[in-house]
Amino acid sequence: MLIEMTAKNFRSVKQAQTISFVAMKDSRLSKSKISEFSENLKVLKTSVIIGPNGAGKSSFVRALDAISKIVLSKEDVENPLLSGFAGTAFAYSEVKGLPSEIEIKVLLPEGSGRSEEGQTVVAIYRLKADTKHIFEESLFYAFGNSKKLMFERKILPSLDEEDITYKYRFGKLYRGEKKKLIKRLSSQRTFLAESAKKDGETCMTLYSWIEKNMIIVPMGAATGSEKYIMDKLTENPSWTKQLIDYLWSIDITDIRAIKIFNDKLYFIHTNVTQHYSSTFMAESLSLRRLCVIGIAFFDSFTSDKTLVVDDFSMFLHPAIVKHIIEIFENSGTKRSQLLAVDCNPSLLENNLLRRYGVWFAQKTGDGATEYYSLADFKIPGMKNKIRMFYENGAFGALPLTSEFSFVK
Repeated sequence: MLIEMTAKNFRSVKQAQTISFVAMKDSRLSKSKISEFSENLKVLKTSVIIGPNGAGKSSFVRALDAISKIVLSKEDVENPLLSGFAGTAFAYSEVKGLPSEIEIKVLLPEGSGRSEEGQTVVAIYRLKADTKHIFEESLFYAFGNSKKLMFERKILPSLDEEDITYKYRFGKLYRGEKKKLIKRLSSQRTFLAESAKKDGETCMTLYSWIEKNMIIVPMGAATGSEKYIMDKLTENPSWTKQLIDYLWSIDITDIRAIKIFNDKLYFIHTNVTQHYSSTFMAESLSLRRLCVIGIAFFDSFTSDKTLVVDDFSMFLHPAIVKHIIEIFENSGTKRSQLLAVDCNPSLLENNLLRRYGVWFAQKTGDGATEYYSLADFKIPGMKNKIRMFYENGAFGALPLTSEFSFVK
């Protein structure tokens, strides 16, 4: 599970901005919306970032995507940093060319990365880089209130841009290759990935989480989404009926079968007198979106997944949005979570999300994105009127509109 993320000088984010998914203590609220791992660590099952178009909500998703692309890049990719950080540096910085910084805190999968006392471990991974070089990279493990260094590399100052050398530090708990990696590691590749590929025990755990447990859910409108669904249905044939039942639960009742034929996905529709088939790409945008989300949900129901969904309610009715969030929270594993990004205020409906699971995004005077929590606001009687307060401007993060007319 993702515990926290911080970004700096990345896309629309200038100063360091942190979003946390840790649940605050509140005995008045239902425990069904949180996963409890210890007295001091409770994580929200569902969190959202809400704000107007262009406020920088998606910078959060892109930061996670950048980490994934850089760490998981294939050997034949010459410079992984280009795919992750190209065009991401904050455009209005007083000093141009500053590197971007991203830090993630991840609750490691159950049964891995535990201390001698059996405590659950949070991995803290930090990457500072631009499109040319990695400037800093580090991995720490947090055991309760104790924080232990695994590895750290920092670029050493040099007048020659081509002469890149690093200073390395390793903690006592680090397990994996050191000397050979240091000698041959490119300044454009992460130590985390290269150590994991050499079966380094310490780095493999987080690398595996990024590779297998974090899913940035595709939009649902393109052929990549069709392939995603077909791959999952091929791996899990029983999910075909589950997908049909899921669609029925949201009042889409004319689909009786789903088939894969000649590398295409077909939906078999029926009415009282006849049947007809339709390809995935010929279906409505809303149906495609629902199918992609449904398949991602099934993944999180059967194994621990962190689902990151940009424009979560795109093409969806507000009542459907509420319903599928309830489906996720009632069916997901203890270590599965949903991180949704959206501009739809229907996510603020009564009792749908905990207050500290709601984050707002808005632009500051210099065009930078700032994130802040609904829990920062203490308004009497707010509990059942959050959406109304938001739409009336109590929390900010609303679009500023002005008159416009087209002139020849």
